[in-house]
Parts: sequence; C-alpha cells; structure tokens
Amino acid sequence: MRTKHESKRKDKGVLIVFFEGTANTLDPLTTQIGIFAAACQATNVTAGAGSVQVSEGPWKMAFDGCGVTHGTLGALFAAGLDEQCNSVVGVVNSGLSRGGIACMKLALKLSKFSNTEVSLSMLMFDPVAGNAVWTGFPYTASLSQNLQCCKNLERVLAIYPFEPLPDIAMHAPSLVKYPPETNVEEDVSLGCHQGALFMTSPRPTVSHTIASNLSFRRIVDYLESEGIELIFPDGIYQPTREHCLEICRNEVKKDAPKSIRITHDKTGMNRKIVRQCNEEQKHEWLNKQHRQLYIAMNSGNAKEYDLKDEDNIPYRLTFEDGFVRCM
Repeated sequence: MRTKHESKRKDKGVLIVFFEGTANTLDPLTTQIGIFAAACQATNVTAGAGSVQVSEGPWKMAFDGCGVTHGTLGALFAAGLDEQCNSVVGVVNSGLSRGGIACMKLALKLSKFSNTEVSLSMLMFDPVAGNAVWTGFPYTASLSQNLQCCKNLERVLAIYPFEPLPDIAMHAPSLVKYPPETNVEEDVSLGCHQGALFMTSPRPTVSHTIASNLSFRRIVDYLESEGIELIFPDGIYQPTREHCLEICRNEVKKDAPKSIRITHDKTGMNRKIVRQCNEEQKHEWLNKQHRQLYIAMNSGNAKEYDLKDEDNIPYRLTFEDGFVRCM
C-alpha cells in the first residue's frame, strides 16, 4: 500500500499473472498465491483455460511451481520458467520464491516494449533462485536479476521475510538491480519464506499465522492499488488494516536478539536482511508496512509522515549494507 501510487490500468485491458513457489500447487491450495489467483476477478486465459479473444479483459494466468510442472529439474534449476513466461503478454504479475524469479524473467521478455505499449508492475515475495551464496551454483537465473533494461517496468513491490533458513537449503533471496525510473519498494517482513504466506486467522497465536496476516493485507493493498478486483470465498479471513496495525505495534516492542539473513544482492551493495535488537535502539516502526498502515489510518498526519522519506527511517526489520562491490 503506497498511497502516492495511482493505477493507470483502470481504462486498459490488463493481464494479471500469478506464479506459485517451487513445489507448490494452486489447486489444492498451498499458499496465498493460490487464494489470490482464485479471488482475482478476471477471465482465466492460462494455457487451455480460455482465450483473450473471448472478452475485453481483465484476464488472468496462474501457474503451479516449476518443481510441479518440471519435476526435479524445475526444483533444482528453475526449469520451465521460460516456458511459463513465453505464454504471457502483460502487465501485473506476482510470484513467490521461484515464482519471483519467473517475474524477473517475464519482465525481461517484455522489455522490448515501450511503456506506452506494455507497462509492467510486479510483486515479488521472497524471490529465491536456489543458488549457493559463495559459489553461485547452480547459477539459476544468473542473467535474470539485472532488470535495468526493463524501461517499461513501472512499479515493484519486493517483500523479504527476515527469518533465515539453514545454508544447506540454499534459500538466500535475490535483491535485484532495477531501472532508475522504476518506482521500487523493498521491505522486510515477519516470517520465514513461504511460511509467511500460509492461511490467515482472526486470532493468530503462532508466528507464521501472524506473518501471514500481514502478508495478506499487503498483497490485497498492492493488487487493489493496481485496479484489480478481488472477491474471496467464505472461510477466508481478510485481515483489516486495524488488525495489522495492532500486530505491528505488538511486534515492534518484542524483545528478540538481532538476526541476519544473507542475500544475493545484484546491486553490489552486499546488503543483508536484519532484525534489529531493541536493546540497542527503541524502534518506532516495525517496517515500511507498519508506517504505511499508520498513515492510512491517520490521513490527517500524512504530511508529517511523508512516504518519500521512508528509506531513511530506522526500522526494526530492515536492510543493512555490507562491503560495496562493483557489479
């Protein structure tokens, strides 16, 4: 939810694309990606499901994880992502884990168009290529994480849960190089990888449900800001902004040690994802989402909390620069 963004897509035909994580299926549901794909009010034109010629849009496409569609090769080397992206022609996409890598590949495939022909917006949730941090093996998506040529990439929301996985899992996330004109928001969130995209609950008592409630609200706000209509079935709890603001207020106060999550940072800044220790500094904001929720709930104070300053604020969940390398 970035209040300064106004969707330009309401008067255009729009294609919404959903990419699940590596071994995940859309049906039966694995994560919230499947929930949002089903809730998106658009004609399904995924291969075999329909044609863009049958309606004026909006349209949607949704893909299982590459480990489902392409077995072991998909799980280890992200095989199949190029094939999935070849069947897409535009413009708002969302992806989890390897699905985030698919978002990058799709952006590159659409980079030949000007932004007056095809404008692109994308949400990536913990994009993970599956490469070792020190060697880069197996070099998955090594050519997909520099998007500077994507001049029609108008907006990016990239969300990174702060909890690290063991090194053997090779789940260090990718921080991407974007065009300077792209509206980029990178934020650190609660949770651990896709555990932050599980089912929601009105009374969350465990950490992954608390994180999932915040993620759900964040994705709803993003998709609706792009002019996308969502209708959820009964039984899906939709966390309100008030609910999520209360979660943020509680979480920012919790005593917990500093934690560090290593990344593949293609910008050359060698950033790490961190949860700061409250003993060193008392933090007012958990992350950018916390501050944005406060602004949305207290619009009269929006000037005091100008979004343009948000990258310079000390958040509890944030990025920490490392040794700068030339890229």
